[in-house]
Amino acid sequence: MTASSARSGSFAKRVTAVFSTKVVAFAISLTTTLIISRILGPTGKGEYVAVLAVPGLLGAIGVFGLPSAVNYFSARGTSVRGLLEVGLLLTGILSAILIALVWVSMPWLEQLLHWDQPTADLVRVVLIVIPAALLTTFAMSVLYGRQQVRTYSAILVGQGTVTLVLSTLLVGVFRFGVPGAVASSIVVTWLAAAADVVAVGLLSRRMPAGEPVSFRGLGKYGVKVYPASITSYFNYRIDTYIIQAVMLAPKGPLGLYSMAVTMAELIFYVPDSVTMIFLPRIAGSSQEEADALLPRVSRLTVLMTVLVALALIPTAWIGIHLILPKFNDCLPAFWVLLPAVISLSVSKVMSSYVAGRGRPGPISVGSVIAVVLNIAANLVLIPIYGIVGAALASLISYTASAVILLAVACRISHHSVWQLIVPRGGEVRILVAGARRGLAGARQMASDRRAGTKADGPS
Repeated sequence: MTASSARSGSFAKRVTAVFSTKVVAFAISLTTTLIISRILGPTGKGEYVAVLAVPGLLGAIGVFGLPSAVNYFSARGTSVRGLLEVGLLLTGILSAILIALVWVSMPWLEQLLHWDQPTADLVRVVLIVIPAALLTTFAMSVLYGRQQVRTYSAILVGQGTVTLVLSTLLVGVFRFGVPGAVASSIVVTWLAAAADVVAVGLLSRRMPAGEPVSFRGLGKYGVKVYPASITSYFNYRIDTYIIQAVMLAPKGPLGLYSMAVTMAELIFYVPDSVTMIFLPRIAGSSQEEADALLPRVSRLTVLMTVLVALALIPTAWIGIHLILPKFNDCLPAFWVLLPAVISLSVSKVMSSYVAGRGRPGPISVGSVIAVVLNIAANLVLIPIYGIVGAALASLISYTASAVILLAVACRISHHSVWQLIVPRGGEVRILVAGARRGLAGARQMASDRRAGTKADGPS
């Protein structure tokens, strides 16, 4: 076996491991979402989404692209311990600044986003997760860079399990409503942060070697990628803020739209599983290896993403009508979001390749263009079409982002657009072979269970 084929096999195994983990995490997360949504209803779910959106916003605008820089330099062999120490230092500084910023801005935010007093009080409480969220972001960036798939998987599944248990107790059993759901999120975020820091600390003992941290290098890379990271966040989430700002009674529509987004983002389990491994792999590869890997990974990701989207259409329709009938009105927005998320999946793969080649600048340019389109389209379409207008705005901006990043990736890799996005027979054969292996493994597990049952039975 050649070194190249061995590396390809290792890449495929890691992607498969991450995808399997995300499927398990998805099942747990979906159960949690169903419990919360069914009990809270669209209005309560909308309030819950509005509260949790604040830490997400702060995490996007306040880290200055540094997690991406940590990921990149971790993959390049920079000291794990040094990166962890930098993450802890940055968490302390940035948390203090961000919490103070929101606290001072609360009167303005309450008016702009139509928060009532209970919602505003919950926003103040949820600020306590900011340090934990930043710790998790920096620590997981180190783990991503060093390809610690098993550690990542264990933390992800554990986080989902604890969230399910706490949400069931606080929302389903004790009926604490939105405050109970928020409390669950706070506890789980801090537990995850502790687990992440411990995991990176243990990793630093196993991998004590590494280049010293270059603050200049981190800052330089972070500054280049920061416009892309912040605009990407707004490209994903600006619609939720505009819904709150332009609609007179936003909680119900926001709850419906969040459900549509949640279902559509299930598609992300495919590209996210790929890009988590893909960017560090590109960063650690030669130019020739990276250029050869891009079309194979891209075409397979596109094929899998489209198949998952097609499977979601009947699944979502049946699930909403049977389990969450109060959320029926979210389905039109969901149909529009499906092609939007497919476009965004293409963008994820292309941006991972471009960033892995050490060229974050073009990603930032594309993200800025996309978010400007997104904001403009949301402001025009939401007052006319409501949450369907928000979905249409996402379709416009995500498609524009995909086109821009495809053009950049084609120029750097010297591949055509068709080579990157049109699946071929090889990708179909890979999927078929993978499905057969999965079925064979399931049959073997069932056979082993039957054999074990007979062996344990009475003689």
